Amino acid sequence: LYGGFYHGVTMAFDNRTLFVRTRDYKMGTVEVEAVNFAKGDFDATLVFDGKNEVKAAFRNFRATVRVPDFRLWSPSAPNLHTVALGTTGAINCAPPVRARFGIREIKAEKKRLWLNGEILFLKGANRHEAHPQFGAATPEALMVQDIQLLKSPNGNFFRGCHYQQSQRFLDYCDEMGVLVWEESLGWGNKAKQLTDPEFCDLQEEETRLMARNSINHPCVIVSAFLNEPDSDTKACKALVDRLLAALRAEDTGHLVTFACHRNLKDICHANTDIIAYNTYPCWYSWEMETGSSEEMRRNIRACHEEIVAYFRTRYKDNRPIIVSETGVKADYGVRDPRGKAQYTEDHQAEYERIMLEEMFAMKDIAGVAIWQFTDCKTYTRTRGARNRSYGVNTGGLYD
Repeated sequence: LYGGFYHGVTMAFDNRTLFVRTRDYKMGTVEVEAVNFAKGDFDATLVFDGKNEVKAAFRNFRATVRVPDFRLWSPSAPNLHTVALGTTGAINCAPPVRARFGIREIKAEKKRLWLNGEILFLKGANRHEAHPQFGAATPEALMVQDIQLLKSPNGNFFRGCHYQQSQRFLDYCDEMGVLVWEESLGWGNKAKQLTDPEFCDLQEEETRLMARNSINHPCVIVSAFLNEPDSDTKACKALVDRLLAALRAEDTGHLVTFACHRNLKDICHANTDIIAYNTYPCWYSWEMETGSSEEMRRNIRACHEEIVAYFRTRYKDNRPIIVSETGVKADYGVRDPRGKAQYTEDHQAEYERIMLEEMFAMKDIAGVAIWQFTDCKTYTRTRGARNRSYGVNTGGLYD
């Protein structure tokens, strides 16, 4: 991405805000943090959904209350609440400070993801903020259309790669019931960067800012960083552990992880909430001899079984494992009725079908994000022609 402002700028003369954290989704209990207020201890009246008043005693900027008439947020029922802070006593709050939020809990345990106590399987795609006409300045109508196109084949999940997501896009995901993995800016970082003090300091700063910007978005269930770093090195593990600690200190209620591609050498997933990996069998790896559908299925299954076995053996725990990238490319409009020729839409459709059937059947897999949602521009010139033909990544489910 180039530098610049893509989705507008607002000048604010009041930097106060509210962070709302779910503390007990069964009881509708939330903690409201008054951020950038002059005093940390004060009594207040919180107004939920414009009508329900609740008295709150803020101590050290935080107050815990129950939301009246609360409704849980989920993809099938994306219920949202609002809260406004009006005060009495020690502090004057005019105009009121408002926030929108959702009540939900995401957990990772027993090889599964759990949303509000129910098993959740992630079915989605990696989405770049990119368009051939608008670049990264995608209009809101396009954001809504993207969400509709994900949901139409029963998708429920976007991995926002590889940078913070537009707040407006996250608003629509809140409203339309789509789950989001958000990650701070990073891609394929090598040892020279991973050991640079300034780079590491800036990584922590931007990762913390991402978490704070998105804390009130119930759609965001994963906070991540450093896509495909050199995760087989001690230098990388030191930074990964530092960023994990920074995210947990923000207390967002998000799960924390990163997308790995050193899948049989990784040492950095020791402390993540989710083990996530990228792999492209029968495309970038696991070459085929006959090209048959049966061979493709065997290779896909064997590739993922090998990776899962490595993680289970190395880390000896039952954390959920998700496939954060996988897929194959196809040129828009190019067909082959036999479904054999690479770069054809028929081959891509066959590959995606077989891959998803295998992923859905594996007990150790808790989610899949296809690479990628739409074709997008890329500028890599250092790899073979098979990798990035005519400067476009054509792995999109949509053109």
